[in-house]
Amino acid sequence: MTESFEYNRTHNPLNPRVTLATIASIIGLVSIALLLSVYFSIILGGIAITLAFLTRDEKGYLYPQAKRAIIFGLIGLFGGYALIVTSFVTVFTDPEAHKMVNQYSQAITGESFDDMFKEITNNLGIQFDIPAEN
Repeated sequence: MTESFEYNRTHNPLNPRVTLATIASIIGLVSIALLLSVYFSIILGGIAITLAFLTRDEKGYLYPQAKRAIIFGLIGLFGGYALIVTSFVTVFTDPEAHKMVNQYSQAITGESFDDMFKEITNNLGIQFDIPAEN
């Protein structure tokens, strides 16, 4: 007697695509959990999306686990980029946050953030206004 394990393709543990889709879903969920460590969420979100698309079957359909992985990966990916953008906007628009970044930079590297930023912009030949300290 031959058994067919194709009766429930979405939960078939013998199908490597289902296993890969499940792994992609877990990686996508971890990217959401690591959202505050921005770079990990961006990297893991991209990996989850890539793995999810690699699990398509012959007809191009995605398993439910892969669809969840894409959603979780997008949340991790866009959430990480949103945190980066809001961090830069806060540093360049809020004088108190800018002062704090200058103090941390001075303590860690011995050079203020303003001095490093001016050196970078001068080397690139661009002009950029940073908020003045009070």
